[in-house]
Amino acid sequence: MYVIIFSTISIDGKLASKDYFSNLSCKYDKIRQHILRSEVDAIVIGANTLRIDNPKLTVKYAHGKSPIRVVISKSLNINPDSTIFEIPPQTIIYTIPTDSEIKEKLKRKNVIIRELNNFSICNVFSDLEANFNVKKIMVEGGGKLIWSIVRENCFDEIRLTISSRIFGNGISLANGDGFLGSESPKLELFDAKICECKNEIVLRYKNPNKKIT
Repeated sequence: MYVIIFSTISIDGKLASKDYFSNLSCKYDKIRQHILRSEVDAIVIGANTLRIDNPKLTVKYAHGKSPIRVVISKSLNINPDSTIFEIPPQTIIYTIPTDSEIKEKLKRKNVIIRELNNFSICNVFSDLEANFNVKKIMVEGGGKLIWSIVRENCFDEIRLTISSRIFGNGISLANGDGFLGSESPKLELFDAKICECKNEIVLRYKNPNKKIT
């Protein structure tokens, strides 16, 4: 399995401002995003991203099939009327075993609910590969989910677009407790270019020490 984290951030490393403004992408960045969507088997987001952005997670600015959508939500604190539950393709939710009215509402909309006793992001990815033949994943956020993935070390690549905004405060790319400096992972930059808009930088890093699951 190959896991790509895709994000557009401010100069100071934020996914969104303190009031959750996150519209950072130029038109070329959106095209890059949708091309990658068309190349993967699944897009993964966290529950906060679903609640705040209510995204479709489909392919619009590129040719190709829309991948399955995956939402990570241990609490199932999500709106069952969110857009991705109303339109194709398939949506899968990963959670922990629980009794919930929302779960039953989602099942009536043909949403697949996967309950994991030993819950971790690495186990979610393993389950996607074993049961849904997912070989390539695109992670689109948010910060808490990206932090969990980085902490568990189950990603291969990070693709970043650095926009021209500065937020000062807000949601960090990897929004969690953080590492001690000596324990923080060090990635390898293998591609860097100026965006076609001439005002953003596009970076690609690989993770040379990915955990084998």
